[in-house]
Amino acid sequence: MAEPITADEALSHFVTSLEPEKVEAERPKVEQFIAWFGNSRKLSELTGDDVLRYVTESAPEDEHDVSHLEPLRAFLAYSSRLAFTEENLVPHLQLGDDAGGARALQGADEDLGGVAYHVTLEGLQTLEAQLEKLKAERPGIAEKLRLAMADKDFRENAPLDAARDEQGHLEARIRETEDRLRNAVIIDPGTKAGRANVGSTVKLLNLEHDREQVFKLVSPSEVDPLAGKISLESPIGVAVRNKIEGEVVSVSTPSGEMRFRVLEVQG
Repeated sequence: MAEPITADEALSHFVTSLEPEKVEAERPKVEQFIAWFGNSRKLSELTGDDVLRYVTESAPEDEHDVSHLEPLRAFLAYSSRLAFTEENLVPHLQLGDDAGGARALQGADEDLGGVAYHVTLEGLQTLEAQLEKLKAERPGIAEKLRLAMADKDFRENAPLDAARDEQGHLEARIRETEDRLRNAVIIDPGTKAGRANVGSTVKLLNLEHDREQVFKLVSPSEVDPLAGKISLESPIGVAVRNKIEGEVVSVSTPSGEMRFRVLEVQG
């Protein structure tokens, strides 16, 4: 379970993950639910009975109209994947299926079509900060474009070409970060069943050199070699992912294959 956060904080996380065109349509309906539940309450206190009661109390005159619940389904699925709630509460909406919100390793990947981005809560916050920083660069580039376009000779306008390249690079980074947030999944210890994944601290024994090493598996956005944090997508990360204590793994290195035994997995 991730560190408990308030319903308002969970809403902020969720809105950050939305595609821009969906914010205006979905945010008000989720805000209505958050106000009903209690903005300052910990979202981990939310139960299936709460969700079912809200569905009953907010039902429109047309009992077949469930459009107002679709944004809530997305919010609850997102909150489940990030372990903001104790369990997956999507089924309690009674929308005819329980799609969305899976927290098991394979289930979350299937939920998101195989593009789940495993991240720690700290990594999620880092991604959100990165996105805000990137978006804050837009006005500066827009000004560069404006100044460059003041030169009417577009045929040989190096500043304009440079500004356009910079803008394209920035927008690509923004899209990549938004995609990661949209598909973020926090894997809490209860779903790992002792298997190494994002957030796990792993102790390995190098079988060639009889040397132990310890590191923490994190998302690519959290990598910090000096702090012993390596990417889940690195060669070692890929090799030990979903492995348990006692298993032997092989890692491809520039000098050849190296074998390691997993001595310990924490978290």
